[in-house]
Amino acid sequence: MCKRIEMKTTQKKNLSESVAIMLRSKIMKGELQANERIIESEVAEAMQVTRGPVREALKILEYEGLVTYETKKGCKVTKLSSEDTYEVFYLRGSLEIMSLKLAGGRISDISLLTMKSYLEEMKKSSEENDIEKMVQWDELFHQEIIRAGNMKRLTKMWESLSPLNGAMFLKVNDIYVLREGETWEDVFGEYQRQNFYDSHKILLEKLEEKNLDAAVESLWNHYIKTGERIYKIEARRKLLNKA
Repeated sequence: MCKRIEMKTTQKKNLSESVAIMLRSKIMKGELQANERIIESEVAEAMQVTRGPVREALKILEYEGLVTYETKKGCKVTKLSSEDTYEVFYLRGSLEIMSLKLAGGRISDISLLTMKSYLEEMKKSSEENDIEKMVQWDELFHQEIIRAGNMKRLTKMWESLSPLNGAMFLKVNDIYVLREGETWEDVFGEYQRQNFYDSHKILLEKLEEKNLDAAVESLWNHYIKTGERIYKIEARRKLLNKA
């Protein structure tokens, strides 16, 4: 009896993960747009599963910040606010800076070589505009930095923000799309978008120098300055729409 219950639980979990993978992919590829409703019955029919695994899959995506649940309305694809975006960038950046300081600005040569291999994969996924893979390689790249501090609780705090990484990428992509009637100068001005691969390449070069101050400054620019840029761009956009 116990084995049967365990098998059923495992099967349900596998189904939920399969549905989550499918929906996550559609969101990342833009096939499901921000604020678009996700109908459980339609997903269940498309995936040929019951609504139970779909419901569990949506809970997974809600935890990742990709969907939002509304009472009596169901789930819709999330559009993170600029405030949420800034906070996550600030927290991730601050934790990595703390870890780097604990390591004295020195990351092992093996970790640096590992990060270099991730960087090459980033380049490929960036050229292919494969956001899912970009998120995965970004996570692995930064994981080497957070682990350098050799502090378990600090690492766990950083990992607690990891599920939001995909939503962050979508937010960055969305913020730099011109809306109808907007001009680049009016909305973005001096706030130019950083190339995904190039920004990580610069960061890795600073880490290779093993200069704590230079590496910390680079991480600050990589995270906190990016969060500030997004916040200011959205603020400018709101002012323009009111004018």
